Parts: sequence; structure tokens; C-alpha cells
Amino acid sequence: MEQAYLDKLDGKIPDEFWQRRSLEWQSEESEVVGALRGLDQITEKEQVLNATRILELANKACFLYLKQNPAEQAKLLQLVVSNCRIDALNLYPAYRKPFDLIARRAKNEEWCARHDSNMRPSGS
Repeated sequence: MEQAYLDKLDGKIPDEFWQRRSLEWQSEESEVVGALRGLDQITEKEQVLNATRILELANKACFLYLKQNPAEQAKLLQLVVSNCRIDALNLYPAYRKPFDLIARRAKNEEWCARHDSNMRPSGS
């Protein structure tokens, strides 16, 4: 915005263009600020619920993919994968967040530093 304003002052862009684009940019900025405020208002319960849904989807993605029609398969892939590379034999997906973290951890088996994440005493 600053550079465009300087260009307006230097006469590189017409005033009409500056006015129109300035209003558009201010509107976009307001939308982004509103969206950020909305993120701050997500409760801890909603965050846990979202995390649970993501993990459930990651766990069932293969099963869901195999059972769906091609249009639903495409939607699932668009949700989980952003891009793929292919060579003669292999497909290399680029996962979207947070699925990238899940895939990386599953590949490296880095789920927990200890052998058992349930450190509660057994009730024998």
C-alpha cells in the first residue's frame, strides 16, 4: 500500500486507480483482522474438538478414500494434500497442515519420547 501511495504521489498511477485499490485493500485488511480476532475467540473445548476430528480423519483417511466416489475422493485429497510429485514408480505427496506433521511423525515414529505415553499407575 505504501509503495502504491508513493507511486500515486509520483504520478505513476492515476488517482482514480489509487482510490479504488485503496478501498479494496482496506476492505481486505478489515476482513483479515476480523478473521484473526475470530481465531482468538476459539475456546479450548473447540480446539480439542478440532484436533480430535483431524486425528480421526487422519486415522480413517485410507478407508474413507477407498469407499468414496471419485468426486468425494478428490475433496478428501484436496483437504489433506496440497501437491504431489511423481517419478517412474512413486508418488510423493506434499501434505497440508496439520497432516504434514502427522505424516512426518508417523514416518519417523516420533510419537512419544517414552515407551508409553500413559504414565498412570495400573489399577491391579
